[in-house]
Amino acid sequence: MIAYRKLSIKMKMFLMIMFMMAFIITLAFSSLYYTYSVYDKQLFDKSSRLLNLSSSTVDLELQKLEALSLNMISDMQIQRALKSLLEDDTAYSSFIERKKITDRLWEHISGAARYVQSVHLIDSQGRVNKYGETITVSEEKYDRMIAAAEHANGAVRWLYPDDDDPMLVMVRQVRAYDPMTLKPVGILFLRINIERLVKEYAGLDSQNSDIVLKAGDDVVYPYRQLQNTVSEGLKPLPGSGGYEIKNLDGRAVFLAQKKSSYTGWVYYNMASYHEIFERIIWLKNALIVVYIIAIVIVLTLGMVFARSLTRPIRQLIGQMKEVQYGDLDNIDHANLTVPTHHHMDEIGLLHRTYRLMITHINTLIKENYASQLVIKETEFKALQAQINPHFLYNALDSIHWLAKKHKQEQISSMVLSLGYLLRTSISFKQNVITLAEELEIVNHYVTIQKYRFQHRLDFHLHVPQPYLGCAIPKLTLQPILENAIQYGLEPQVGACQIRVYAALSEGKLLLVVEDHGPGMEPEFVEKVLRGEVETRGTGIGLMNIRERLRLAFGDDHDIRLESKPGCGTKVTVPLPLPKEEKLWEDYCEQ
Repeated sequence: MIAYRKLSIKMKMFLMIMFMMAFIITLAFSSLYYTYSVYDKQLFDKSSRLLNLSSSTVDLELQKLEALSLNMISDMQIQRALKSLLEDDTAYSSFIERKKITDRLWEHISGAARYVQSVHLIDSQGRVNKYGETITVSEEKYDRMIAAAEHANGAVRWLYPDDDDPMLVMVRQVRAYDPMTLKPVGILFLRINIERLVKEYAGLDSQNSDIVLKAGDDVVYPYRQLQNTVSEGLKPLPGSGGYEIKNLDGRAVFLAQKKSSYTGWVYYNMASYHEIFERIIWLKNALIVVYIIAIVIVLTLGMVFARSLTRPIRQLIGQMKEVQYGDLDNIDHANLTVPTHHHMDEIGLLHRTYRLMITHINTLIKENYASQLVIKETEFKALQAQINPHFLYNALDSIHWLAKKHKQEQISSMVLSLGYLLRTSISFKQNVITLAEELEIVNHYVTIQKYRFQHRLDFHLHVPQPYLGCAIPKLTLQPILENAIQYGLEPQVGACQIRVYAALSEGKLLLVVEDHGPGMEPEFVEKVLRGEVETRGTGIGLMNIRERLRLAFGDDHDIRLESKPGCGTKVTVPLPLPKEEKLWEDYCEQ
C-alpha cells in the first residue's frame, strides 16, 4: 500500500486501466470456458449414450455366449461321452464317443450366433473335438488356455487376440454333473470373431470405428488396426466412466470411456478434438486477437490521457524545484506569463495561481536584495574606514616571525593565537562551523588568557572525538568562556577551575562551560537571561548566542544558565546530533 501511494498519477491510472482490462478479460474468458465446459459435457453425454448402447449390446452377446457354453458343458450326451472317454480308452469306443461329442457341438453351434468361428472340446485324453474353422494354435498359447481354464474352476475366462490367433477366446473347464462329483472331465473353448460381433450387433465398422475395447493393456477391439502409440495412451480414468482431452499420436482427441460391469473391460470412444472444435477454436483465437488489440488501444488512450493530466503537473513540479533551490533567475519567464485560457480546469487554475505567486515573490526578493546590498555596502565601507584587515594580518605575521627570530616563544604563540582569533571573528564566509573548528577558536583564546593569568587559570577541555563533526554557530563557546574568565576568574585572588565538556541528553549533545567562581544571585541570573545586563569584552552577549542557536536549530535549542552564590556558574549549550551520530551514544556512555 505504501509503494502504491508513492507512485505517480500516470502510473496509478495505468495500473487502474490494467486492472479493469484484466477483470473484463478474465470475466469474458471465464464465460467462454464455461461455455466450452458445457459443450464438452453435452459431447460427453452423446458419447456416453453411444458407449452405453455399444457396450450393453456387446456385453449381452458375451453373456449369451457364456450361457451357450454352460449349455454345452451341461449337455447330458456330452457329459456321458466325456465320462465314457475317461473310463474306456479303446479305439472304437473313443471314436464313437468323440463322434457323439462333435454332433452335439454342431447342434448347439448351428443355432448360435454367426460370430462364433469354432468350438473346441478337449477330453480327458487330451484329444480335441471341434466344430468350425480349423486353426493351428501355438503350444505356448495352448498351455495358457488350459492353465486359465484350470485356475478358473469352471468359470469363464477370456484370452485376447494376439499374433497367433486374432480371435477372442472363451475357455472354461468341464466338470461331471451326473453324479455331482464336479470332477474335471474336459476343457471347452470358443473362438469368437469380435469384429463381426461388434459390426453386426453394435452397428460399428472396424475400418471407420472410433470405439476401442481394452482389457487392461490388451486391445480386444479393433485388433491390429490401432497404432501402438494410441493404444498405450488409452488409460482408464478412476470410476466407471468419464471423459478427457488427450494428445494421442500428435493430435488432440476428445476421449470418453465406460467400464463394463460384466467383463471389467473399458470401452473408449475417440473423437478428433480439432475437427469438433475447429470453429470454436477459431473463434477463441479471434477473440484473443481482438482482446489484445483492445488492450493495446485502451492502454495507449489511457497513457495519452494520463500524460495530458500529468504533463502540466510535472512542469509545475519542475518550476517548484527551481524555486526550492532559489534559482528564480533561470525560470522560464515566458512560460510564467503565458495565459491559461486554453486550460481552465483545476490544473490550469493551479498554474495561473502559481505563476502569479512566483511573479510576486520574485519582485519582493529583488526589492529585498537591493535593500540588503545597500546595507552591506554601508557596513563594508564602515569597516574599511576603521582598519584594513590585511594590513593588520601582515603586521601580526611580522611580529610572529620577529619573535620567532629572537626565540620569544610566548610572544610568538600569543601573536599567532591573536591573529587566528581576529581572522575568525571578522570572517563572514561561514555562520555555522563544526565543533572541531569552534574548539580550535577556544584553544587559541585560552592560549592568550593563560599567558595573562598564568597558574590562576585552571582550564580543562573534554569533548570525545566522535562529536567533533557536529554543527555549531561560530563564536558560541568563546564568548561564554570569556564571560567565565571575566566573572568567575578575575574577581578571585586564587586559581579558578574552568571546564568545557560534552554530555548526551534526550538525543542532543550538551556542551557545558562550567567555572568555580563566585557565582550569581538568582535575580541577577534572570536579568542576564532577559538581556538587561550590559556585557563587557567582545560585546557578544548570551542573548546574541541564544538568538543564533534558535535561528540555526530551532526554538527547542536554548541555552540554560545555572548559578548559585559561592557555587560557580554553569552554561549549557544544546546541539543537534547528526542522524548517524546517535549511534555514538553507547560509545560516550562507556
